[in-house]
Amino acid sequence: MSELRVILDAPRGGAENMAVDAGLLAAQRPGDAPVLRLYRWSPPAVSYGYHQQAGDFDAARIAALGYDLVRRPTGGRAILHAQEMTYAVVGASPSPLFGETLHDTYALLNRALLRFLEALGLAPDVAGGESLAEARGLVCFRSAGRHEITVGGRKLVGSAQRRTEGVFLQHGSILTGPAHAGLLDCLGGGAADPEARAELLAATTDLGALLGRSFGEADHDRCRDLLVEAFAQTLGLDPVITTPPPGA
Repeated sequence: MSELRVILDAPRGGAENMAVDAGLLAAQRPGDAPVLRLYRWSPPAVSYGYHQQAGDFDAARIAALGYDLVRRPTGGRAILHAQEMTYAVVGASPSPLFGETLHDTYALLNRALLRFLEALGLAPDVAGGESLAEARGLVCFRSAGRHEITVGGRKLVGSAQRRTEGVFLQHGSILTGPAHAGLLDCLGGGAADPEARAELLAATTDLGALLGRSFGEADHDRCRDLLVEAFAQTLGLDPVITTPPPGA
């Protein structure tokens, strides 16, 4: 194996984005070249983890806000995908490249994400974990779980993984602005408590804030290229741009 298949996808709706990733996972076989897909969401979408329930979210309010609501094939907690870059990696584990365990895979992919952030001049770290109460919450970015990436003690990247029959899919959201806090308006009961919103924003950071400017298209293009380079170098594979798959 010498190649990393790279898909630089156009923005898609929530159901289509998740169908594409689920399709990539279903098609992957041990020994296949791993896949890196980078994408965004249009319109913004609330995604909830594989083990969460749709009834925890106010579907009518989400629709009124113009957002999609979709279940992810990976675990973890809910995210409002608005101002972010999203990555998906599909590969084999156990394998010589990605290791034997979920921890091995997270650790390897985190090295790529840390390399990417360091290339931007940042000083990222990997969180050690969260309390049981925090882990049971609905909102992903309210706390940093084990394996998740922070800068200055504030969560920047949230990731989740699904493993099946010797292959895995790992999703990750890299925040580029503060719009993720709007998830609190989607949990029912109307607009979020200003104190809860302030607490969520205090626990997180984003690339726009860290770079000291609004995160625009030029920033997105640069970061996309740096992400491809960081994953390829960390995995020791040659990146090969491939055609985005059709939606399901």
